[in-house]
Amino acid sequence: MAKEPDYRSNSLLRGLSILECFDHRHAEMTLTEIAEAISVTSSAAYRFVVTLEREGYLTRRENCYRLAPRVMDLGYRYLASLDVYDVARLPADALRNATGFTVHVAVLDGNEIVYVYRALSDRAMVSNVPVGSRLPAFSTTMGRVLLSDLPEAELNRRFEGYAFDRMSDAAPDSLAELKQMLKADRARGYVAQSSHLATGTVSIAAPLISRHGAYVAAINLSGHEMQLTPTDARVAQVLDTAREISALL
Repeated sequence: MAKEPDYRSNSLLRGLSILECFDHRHAEMTLTEIAEAISVTSSAAYRFVVTLEREGYLTRRENCYRLAPRVMDLGYRYLASLDVYDVARLPADALRNATGFTVHVAVLDGNEIVYVYRALSDRAMVSNVPVGSRLPAFSTTMGRVLLSDLPEAELNRRFEGYAFDRMSDAAPDSLAELKQMLKADRARGYVAQSSHLATGTVSIAAPLISRHGAYVAAINLSGHEMQLTPTDARVAQVLDTAREISALL
């Protein structure tokens, strides 16, 4: 069988790889650091960086570069293109208003969840995960909800040899333990967990299900354990909101 030709643009790939270098641990990077991160010379990196800067995707302060607002604009265009984003916003806001706790909506991307919407509580102690954040799916209630919809073969493919770097003792530390949790999660229809993502937090998550039966996203209610407890009434509020959104997907 003939090898399929590769039509990808190396220059475009390099430019995209530069944008992906930046995260919360690398908010600013020097030209040398960028060059090392994408394995090119400083002179080659400079051409890419100058282009990205002039097009509004990077900004420079002294000898360091950081992402510019135009990158966020792309992110919001992506969110605006999602049906779940448009459909979930008002019900998520209503759940926040009814409970006083922060509400998030997330989608599954590989082994991570991506936060696509947040209705922020005005309480002093809040669960505050910004839109666009990525977190390990196995270590979050919304992630577990979404992973519970995957066949076992797909779980094996994604997590075989995976490093389960736990954020708390409540998270699974192996594929076998994750599978055990997901089986119970699927049967229950939601995940309610204290101190799952970080010590002192409580989260109640439920799936957003399309008309075809697929788990397309998840919604959660989250807050500090001193204020939020996963009672039947709280769980019912989250499930009711999830069903309301799912009916529109």
